[in-house]
Amino acid sequence: MSKIVEATGRLRHYAGIAAGSLGLGGDTPKAGPLYAQIGISDPCNHRCVFCWDHPPSERETEPLKHRFGHERPGLMSLDTFREVIDDLHDLGTRRIDMIGRGEPLLNKDAVEMVRYAKQRDMVLQLCTNASRLTSDKADGLVEAGLDRINISMNAGTAENYPNVHVTEKPEDYVRMKANLRHLSDKKLADGVSTPRLRCSFVVNRKNYFEIEEMVRSAHEVGAEEARFEHIVVHDLTEDISLSREQYDDLLERAQQARRVADEVGIDTNLKAFIATVPTYIEEEVVTGPKVPPCYVGYYFSLVLANGTVMPCCQCNKPVDQLEEGKRFSDIWKSQKYDDFRTAAKNLPAPNDALDQCECDKCMLRARNISMHNHTRPWNRIDGGDSEQFFTLSDLIRMRKADPDD
Repeated sequence: MSKIVEATGRLRHYAGIAAGSLGLGGDTPKAGPLYAQIGISDPCNHRCVFCWDHPPSERETEPLKHRFGHERPGLMSLDTFREVIDDLHDLGTRRIDMIGRGEPLLNKDAVEMVRYAKQRDMVLQLCTNASRLTSDKADGLVEAGLDRINISMNAGTAENYPNVHVTEKPEDYVRMKANLRHLSDKKLADGVSTPRLRCSFVVNRKNYFEIEEMVRSAHEVGAEEARFEHIVVHDLTEDISLSREQYDDLLERAQQARRVADEVGIDTNLKAFIATVPTYIEEEVVTGPKVPPCYVGYYFSLVLANGTVMPCCQCNKPVDQLEEGKRFSDIWKSQKYDDFRTAAKNLPAPNDALDQCECDKCMLRARNISMHNHTRPWNRIDGGDSEQFFTLSDLIRMRKADPDD
């Protein structure tokens, strides 16, 4: 019976999102986001060459406050976290990614937050650089029932690690891998399969040549998955994007990495990674409108640790701020959020509600095109990679940490 109730809840949620995206009954969604990111720590103890929020240059300049809703970065309290989780649960959301614009394990209440979210039946993923993952915290995360832990590893060798995580040393990479191995061994000892361990790699000029080593390194720590993403180019990362020659070399190396993954038995997204051409390589490979209509305001939301509610990861203009007497559910159903949704649906038409969003560099372009075509088959637009389309499996994945569950 519980599976029937869960399936009914999913269908109702998907129908509510579709109705909202079509403007049926206004632009306010009939349900909460399919999944939400909650940042429990805005500060970060690493400086990575590809990072928008804490780039290496930040060591010599003011914090990038525009990335935090033009507010001071902060740590989320346990009480605020519980309120946001409760609101999302009541709105129908069942998947939470604990990732914001900082390192979550800097928050002393991180393990307790995981425990509370799991008590509220949330499917939970924690995204971390694992530098503060001690054996005690690893044990706590396993025992709390965390579904997935995503490690921002970004290097295949200890020697290259400081070239990407520029504040770190090779021995930090070795220690991180040892703590991840401890977590994997704890799972084995307890006879549990969670948290599922995924190592992620943002591919750029500093690391593309060791993509095979990345797969092997992920396997060594006991990870079930390795995920690869192309770097998103912005003002701070133009110098580490790949040249055409480097990109062609990457494609050959990635094919070999796929063979290695098959040999060691680790899942990867390398097939989709190879098929997805980054926009900075050749503009002409992108078919359809460069900036299609966007529906992110119906299926996603981001709450930063300082209480700022962002409509999208590629926006710097907040929707609103959590404060006493104003909860997430109030903001989700507010006119300000509806104004963003309306403006995004009308892209590429300009609108002040999008004036701090990098919609021309959106990583969700293919998904938005697919959602448009699914909900508006009479007005289809071309473009997008079929492997990233908004399919039934994609919808299910947004409510689960593991698409194979």
